[in-house]
Amino acid sequence: MPVHPPNRTPGRHPRRPSAAPATPGSGPGPANAPGTVVLLTGDEELAAAVTRLTAVAGCVLRRTCAPPEHAVPLVLAGVDADPADAAAARRAGAQLVVVGRAPLPPQWWQDAATAAPDHAVVLPEAQDWLLERLADVADGGGRGRVLGVVGGTGGAGASVLAAGLARAVADTVGEALLVDGDPRSGGLDLLVGADALPGLRWGDLAGVRGRLGPQALRSAVDLGGGLRVLATDRGGSRAPDPAQLWTVVDAARRAFPATVLDLPRAGLDALGPVLGACDELLVVTPGTTRGAAAACVVVDDLRRTSTTGVRLVVRDVGAGPDPEDVADTVGAPLAAVVRPDRDLDAALERGEGVPGGRRSSLRGVAVACARDWAGLA
Repeated sequence: MPVHPPNRTPGRHPRRPSAAPATPGSGPGPANAPGTVVLLTGDEELAAAVTRLTAVAGCVLRRTCAPPEHAVPLVLAGVDADPADAAAARRAGAQLVVVGRAPLPPQWWQDAATAAPDHAVVLPEAQDWLLERLADVADGGGRGRVLGVVGGTGGAGASVLAAGLARAVADTVGEALLVDGDPRSGGLDLLVGADALPGLRWGDLAGVRGRLGPQALRSAVDLGGGLRVLATDRGGSRAPDPAQLWTVVDAARRAFPATVLDLPRAGLDALGPVLGACDELLVVTPGTTRGAAAACVVVDDLRRTSTTGVRLVVRDVGAGPDPEDVADTVGAPLAAVVRPDRDLDAALERGEGVPGGRRSSLRGVAVACARDWAGLA
């Protein structure tokens, strides 16, 4: 897929298209109807090509020369669209894709860059890619939130926090998917007491690439409760590769209101799309000098690979630097401090999963983070 980096490149600003009526594409309905895509262009041939694709995908197309008045998930724009209108669409939360037709006129890429799009694509070469994005919109519109959890060092407690967060998020918003992306986690299903239940494991997805339907994922991980789990094979013998992990994350954010990822700290440079799909990344570290030093490396790796915001969770070990000092050393905002919990290890050894009691420090942190993340704090 041809993609231009989403930063401005010097070049002429394209003219605002002449007045073109707002017209329905594949069907009538209100401007903010589910499955609506907005097209900003005065180019009739481009509009005809996009209209055909939206009809195939089952979307409602709204063509206009002004930014959308209602929130929509996807805005397509020709290079003749006013960059200010495109910027307004992005501020409203839409994904912005600049679309062109081959053969490209001179300066097309420079003109496309003035809109600072998420993607810039050329038809017909990118037809399949664009159809997938349109199908995502037609599937039902909204995307769920994705939270990534990474250990700043080995044994930091990232997997335990991910399990606790996923349970708290499921309790808060109704359901959530917990994805075991770290082959060294020991099995997230064990941490939520679901190891004896049937369910999807990474080995069942061997060879899966490309687009995974959200309903197919929901059905495969349906355990009859609010918290669903995609676990590694027992012993971690089958770990997801970056392409598989991205396939699942892309489907999960269309299938669930919330997804929590337990991510490995090694190989982060290969997880760019996955990290970019996260709404936030939490790095977990013990509150020690060595823990802070190790977390610095992980935070630097994350920021080098993705622009997603990073916060720090410090596990209080009873001695060592103040958690605020640890956060200052690492250079990341402090999200929470997990206090020592004498009952946690015993509960996990008994196979009871992460404790959910009110007196659990982990539970308190998880609930607070979940409510903050869901905008309920």
